[in-house]
Amino acid sequence: MSETDIGAFEVLKKASESKDIPKIYFNSASCVLHPGDISMVLEVNENPVAVINMSLTTAKSIAAVIGSMIADVEERTGSRVMTFNDARTAFREQ
Repeated sequence: MSETDIGAFEVLKKASESKDIPKIYFNSASCVLHPGDISMVLEVNENPVAVINMSLTTAKSIAAVIGSMIADVEERTGSRVMTFNDARTAFREQ
């Protein structure tokens, strides 16, 4: 594990243990692009649970990190993680 990974894990552990930081689970999201920001409505089973607003720089940085993590999971498992669109298409074809 790299020093960056260890640092991120320590931040996650501290945040997870804090009673002051909300913990939010979501299984879908809707995104809206603004000229300098992106807004996301986080949802659980199509019910909104939170709204997140972020700069384009932050959104791009998060997208790169998450993309890299998903690619690592896919490489290690030899299995492709489906997107919502993949799943919708697969169910429509049946």
